[in-house]
Amino acid sequence: MTDSTAALSADEFASLTEIGKGEAQGDIPQAHGERLVNLGYVIRRLGELELTSSGIRRLATGQ
Repeated sequence: MTDSTAALSADEFASLTEIGKGEAQGDIPQAHGERLVNLGYVIRRLGELELTSSGIRRLATGQ
């Protein structure tokens, strides 16, 4: 379930941005990845994190 009003820390948003680039996923803290999955912004597919449509919209807001 996605909570579109969930506050993300600057570091969590930076992790979301990195996931969107498809780069350096090994550098993303595990806690960030888990929280972003729980919020519905990313999914884990074949061991890699990918943005969901909600994650793409969240990145577009810039916050």
